Amino acid sequence: MKLFTKTSILTASVVLSSLSLGIAPANAGSMYNGWNYTIDSFNDGYNLGTIGENSNFEFYGMALTEVDDQVYVGINSNLSLDGVSSSYASDKHIGYGDLFFNFSGDNAQQTQADSNFFGVHFATNSDSGAPELGVYTNVTGRNVAKANSGFRHLKHHRNSVSNKGGSASLGDLNQYGDADAYFGNGYDTNYRLPNSIASGTKAGDIALLDGAALSSAGLDFGHFGASGNHTFGFSFDRDLLPDGDFMAHLFAECLNDGVVMAGNLAPYEEEPPTESVPEPTSALALLVVGGLGLLKRREQAA
Repeated sequence: MKLFTKTSILTASVVLSSLSLGIAPANAGSMYNGWNYTIDSFNDGYNLGTIGENSNFEFYGMALTEVDDQVYVGINSNLSLDGVSSSYASDKHIGYGDLFFNFSGDNAQQTQADSNFFGVHFATNSDSGAPELGVYTNVTGRNVAKANSGFRHLKHHRNSVSNKGGSASLGDLNQYGDADAYFGNGYDTNYRLPNSIASGTKAGDIALLDGAALSSAGLDFGHFGASGNHTFGFSFDRDLLPDGDFMAHLFAECLNDGVVMAGNLAPYEEEPPTESVPEPTSALALLVVGGLGLLKRREQAA
C-alpha cells in the first residue's frame, strides 16, 4: 500500500486557539512520524480506588493520521477493546463509550444533533445506541455512566483521583479550567457528559486494526512513554468527515478515564499523475524520423 500521510494535521496549540471556545491546551498535541498524538495523564484512570498502571481504566493516549484516503485512529490503554466484566454494572460489563468528533467550534453540549457532530461506534460490547459499528453523522450523545456505576461528572472524577494522589487530565484539554467550558454542564452536573451515541445516521463502515497493523503504519506510543496493556484502533474513509479543526473525545462508559484530542483534518488531494517523459533514445529516434520526413518533402518539391 502506498502511504501518503498528510503533513498538515495541526497540533493542539494551533487548533484550540482557532476555535471560538478560546481554550488553551493542557498538553499540546505532538506530531511524530506523521501521527498527531494526545497523551493523557498516566495516573488518573480510577478503578475501585486504584489509579495508574494497575488500573483497568487507565487511558494513556490517542493518535490520528491521514493515510491516502483513510483516517487512522490509534488508542493506547489498559482497557481492552472488549472491556471488562463488572458486577457493579447493570449489564455486568464496562467498556468504551463512542468516539465523538466535533467540527462546529462550539462546546459539546451545544453541538447535539449538529451536522458537524460525528460519532464513531467501534466497540461491539457497549451500551451505545448505534446499531452497528461505523461512522455516524448528526449524532446526539447520552451519558451511560450511571448504568456502569461510574462517576457523576468530570469534577467528581477529578476530585476522586486527586484524593488518591493522582493528577487528572484530559489529554489536550485542561481538567482544571477548560473542561467546564467545553463540556458545559457535563463538567459538574450529574450524568450529563455525552460519552455514548444516543442517535445518529450511519455514514460508513470502519475497519478494526490491531497494534501490529497500526505499528506498520508508523504508530509509536512508546515514543511518549505510553505503556498501556492494549493498543488497537480503526480506520475509515476520509470523506466521512469534513475538513478543518476538530475536538474529539473518548471516555470509558463509567467515566473512570477519558481523553480529548484537538486536531485538524486537511483536504484529501490525490497525487497528480506523473507525466511520461520520452527516453533519450526514443526522443532521438523521433528527431531522426522527423528530419527524414522533412528532407523527403523538400526532394518532392524540387
